[in-house]
Amino acid sequence: MAYIDSLFFSLSVPLKIVVIAILMALIVVFAVKKRQLTTGGVAAAVIVGSIITYIAGLSGLLIMLFFFLSAAVIGKVVPDTKGGIQKKGGRRDAMQVLANSVPCLIGLFMYRFTSYGTVGLVLFSSGIAEAVADTWSGEIGALSKNDPVSIITFTKVPKGLSGGVSLLGTLSGLMGSFLIALLAVGCFTLSPTYLPIITIAGALGSLFDSFLGATVQVHYRRDDGSITEHDSSDGKKNVRARGIPFIDNDAVNLLSGLFSILIAFLLSFFL
Repeated sequence: MAYIDSLFFSLSVPLKIVVIAILMALIVVFAVKKRQLTTGGVAAAVIVGSIITYIAGLSGLLIMLFFFLSAAVIGKVVPDTKGGIQKKGGRRDAMQVLANSVPCLIGLFMYRFTSYGTVGLVLFSSGIAEAVADTWSGEIGALSKNDPVSIITFTKVPKGLSGGVSLLGTLSGLMGSFLIALLAVGCFTLSPTYLPIITIAGALGSLFDSFLGATVQVHYRRDDGSITEHDSSDGKKNVRARGIPFIDNDAVNLLSGLFSILIAFLLSFFL
């Protein structure tokens, strides 16, 4: 990928824009055809994808696409077992795209505008590793024969409830984070010492997502006593059961991504 990236960066700005426009058009066609994104989600993905490609080249785009495509494949293969608990469905909207992208963009801007270029790429990769780990752990973990347990109390919780973890889900998240780390080290020709850093940062960020889901993320109680992320059901307002009202799943995704790049930043300087 280094050679391809060098060719891309050698292009004039107008030609770069043309290449990016073609690539984004292909992504839009796929997203619309597979119903992976809402209209707002498509717009956000195009903006984020264009920024990533312009700064990090085709290597950065490839890593982002791994997250996007793996989430699409897993979403189609794994049946929905969440029982309507989660507020948003399989199609990502603009807020979901941005919540997962902001930590990655912080890493890219650090790469582009500071003297810590390599660390910036590590942060970018760690942000995506966290998003992949969170997606894989949640989706694949739902296939576990055993009910997940709360990351806080270790008591059984319904499948799909934020804050629940399982052995299968945790191992799946770790594997997803490792694959992103492997891809990043190969594409960006990073030192192999960054492989465990990105892996650990992504996996810990995913676990932090579960911690936030079990503590501060808002959940509501329906009339039948069941827990949901929806603030209303069948036109009736649900009662807040726990959490902070403005901390929803998008906020949790953003905070866990920021936590992941913070871990990667600290590990990059102290290991």
